[in-house]
Amino acid sequence: MPIDRRSFVTGACCGAVAVAAAGAALPLLTPSVSAGAAQPAVLPSGADPAAYARERFLSHWNCTQAVLESLSGHAGMDAEAVTRITTPFAAGMWNGLTCGAVTGAMMALGMRFGRTTDGDGKGTDVTKAKMRELVVAMRSQFGNLDCSALLGTDMATDAGVSQAAGQGLFKSTCPLLVEAAVKEAARLMAA
Repeated sequence: MPIDRRSFVTGACCGAVAVAAAGAALPLLTPSVSAGAAQPAVLPSGADPAAYARERFLSHWNCTQAVLESLSGHAGMDAEAVTRITTPFAAGMWNGLTCGAVTGAMMALGMRFGRTTDGDGKGTDVTKAKMRELVVAMRSQFGNLDCSALLGTDMATDAGVSQAAGQGLFKSTCPLLVEAAVKEAARLMAA
């Protein structure tokens, strides 16, 4: 199955995010955590990652955060870095594009299998194959993987996000995607 330009760009973006989340030094950035705000969490030992991700999503973490947070132990990532780096990927990158749950799963695959050096063709090949498997599996379950199409509203607008919330889609449709993305990514990470 050929990869289209948009999927390639999404994958490249996820790879860059994964590098940043892995600990690239960004001295000009400082944390901005509000006093009393909910904090990032780490998957409790023995917890089911898909159920944990669903719970985190339903407690007001975005889809990408919930998915990558539940898989971050597999990828060796710090919980706060996961939460911060995934903020822009909700609602299909706030533009109704690729579902944030799928993007979070892609990031986890990149952290687990992605290339580590300039000449690491094997890392690239393995990641590409895993990404394609993820997309095929998620499309077979949900059809289109664009957030706006999945929710039937324009997620690139505040009005569309409000419409999705008003229709209860963040409690009905999105948790299904979050769970499925975690299960599929975990399966691919174990294979």
